[in-house]
Amino acid sequence: GFTLVELIVVIAIIGVLAAILVPSLLGYVKKSKVSAMNANAKDVFDAVNTSLIELDSQGTSLSGYDGLDKWDDALKTAIGNYFKDINNAKYEFHAYIDGGACTATSASDKTYWGCYPTGNDVAHAKDAPTLSATGSAVGGGSTT
Repeated sequence: GFTLVELIVVIAIIGVLAAILVPSLLGYVKKSKVSAMNANAKDVFDAVNTSLIELDSQGTSLSGYDGLDKWDDALKTAIGNYFKDINNAKYEFHAYIDGGACTATSASDKTYWGCYPTGNDVAHAKDAPTLSATGSAVGGGSTT
């Protein structure tokens, strides 16, 4: 058998290891959530740019979409074709359009922010209009 001292030493060692490992593991959880938000932002980036290309091929002037508040129903509908449930999304999605192309996007679950291209100014993109397939309001905000 084990003596009481040996058991106390083993418990102390386990406590020290737990104190070292738990914060490290929590850091990995945060990194994975930010990585998931970055991936969501890339999906939005691709959908917005594809929608802009489709609108351009239909003869729509893309210069009308430059800036933060220049969304119309045609663009919302085109983006909605790529995200059927965007109005029921659990995340906020934002995009900034400049020069007729989407230059920055962000995605958030209200705790973690991700962006695409990675390293862009997320605050800049998160001030952009919220994507909505059918909603009439523009400006930052949640899709839920």
